[in-house]
Amino acid sequence: MDPLAQLSDIHLPDNVHNYPIAPGWWLLVVITLAILVYSIIKLRQYFKARKVQKQALKKLSAVSDTRAIVTLLKWAALQYFPRMHVAHLTGNQFKDFLIASLPAKHQENFSTLSGEHFNLTYQSNVNEHNVDNFSAAAKLWLSHALPPKKTLTMLTNDLNTTEIDNQTLENKPQISEVKS
Repeated sequence: MDPLAQLSDIHLPDNVHNYPIAPGWWLLVVITLAILVYSIIKLRQYFKARKVQKQALKKLSAVSDTRAIVTLLKWAALQYFPRMHVAHLTGNQFKDFLIASLPAKHQENFSTLSGEHFNLTYQSNVNEHNVDNFSAAAKLWLSHALPPKKTLTMLTNDLNTTEIDNQTLENKPQISEVKS
């Protein structure tokens, strides 16, 4: 009796499959995909929100007169703020709106750089002095105020003084004529 004749061949077990993967790996894949999709959406929103700002800054470099700068600032403001709050503003009211939409640390600098240019815009004999300062003020506003970080209610609270004056005039009791 040969002991080797009683041996049988070695049978290898079946290959272990990698699928199905453990639930923890599926969860990791889902979380990674969700973070990736969220990041792409936020990145697209970031670039879309700053598209008008970049256009305005590019146009500002080609502009050389006060009227064109004010028009550019008004156009940029209308792109980000509701039309009914911005379209009717001119002169000091528009300047106050722009100052209110800036962060607090840039407001004084904008005010000094812009000077009286908002009031001189619609005069026929405008002296184009200090256009460089006004252009720097416009660049400061376009760079730091857009897209707006403050909500519109915060801006209206900043501009509350003019609205309070209008409301008190509207709320005064009217004397009506008595017909006999």
